Amino acid sequence: MGDQLQGIRAIVTGAGRGIGRSVAIRLAEQGADVAVVDINLESGKDIPGEADEPTTEAIKALGRRAIGIQADLTDPAAATRIIAKVVDAWGGIDVLANIAGGAVTPFARSNASTIPVEDIRHILDVNLMSAIYMCQAAVPVLRESSRAAIVNTTSLSASVAHPGGKLAGYGMSKIALGYYTRALAEEVGPDGIRVNAVAPGYTMTGRVRANSVDTGFAEKAEDVALRRLATPEDIADGVVFLASSNSSYVTGHTLSIDGQTSVR
Repeated sequence: MGDQLQGIRAIVTGAGRGIGRSVAIRLAEQGADVAVVDINLESGKDIPGEADEPTTEAIKALGRRAIGIQADLTDPAAATRIIAKVVDAWGGIDVLANIAGGAVTPFARSNASTIPVEDIRHILDVNLMSAIYMCQAAVPVLRESSRAAIVNTTSLSASVAHPGGKLAGYGMSKIALGYYTRALAEEVGPDGIRVNAVAPGYTMTGRVRANSVDTGFAEKAEDVALRRLATPEDIADGVVFLASSNSSYVTGHTLSIDGQTSVR
């Protein structure tokens, strides 16, 4: 437990399980109150070893306030409703962590030359547009905070090509979000809002573990200089840093958290 984020009011998307859940809990451990947003707030229960209790309950057990908001973030109106609900409950927002997303289309048909257009559109909606909707809805409220920070989630896949041209749509969506992060940081910096991103490498979430037979990701530790895959908590620690005053002069930056990974 710490106090880096004492008094901070945070929103974390994709916080029902995986990296998002770990981010929400880490923020709470550092003193933040956290609004947990997910398309299914109990999604962690569906994956073995992922979550024994809803994220909101884990946060409350730490003595922090928590709100659970179930929403489909590909709906532009959802972002407005989420921000309004948190402002109504807590009077404002200080931190937005956009963690929702992932390689949500079938891996087998993710090659660059053959990925279906509908898969590209879907993955852009989930990984890029959902974050943009949340940022645009949050910025007017964040301007009222003296500790405002946005943390987006890009990926190792935004900087490298995967073997066989796999995960093409996923990589494109994350490259675009990285650029949006820098553009937004340039725009809202004068308002005192910092905007950064984390770029996770191979991370052993419950979903990755469940799909590892198809993707082979569980065997990728040999491609990592540290010879292990990231844990969700490794990524969450980076988000806490970018959300806290420890990074008060950092904006427009993407923090790689990949253990020095070589993709091959």
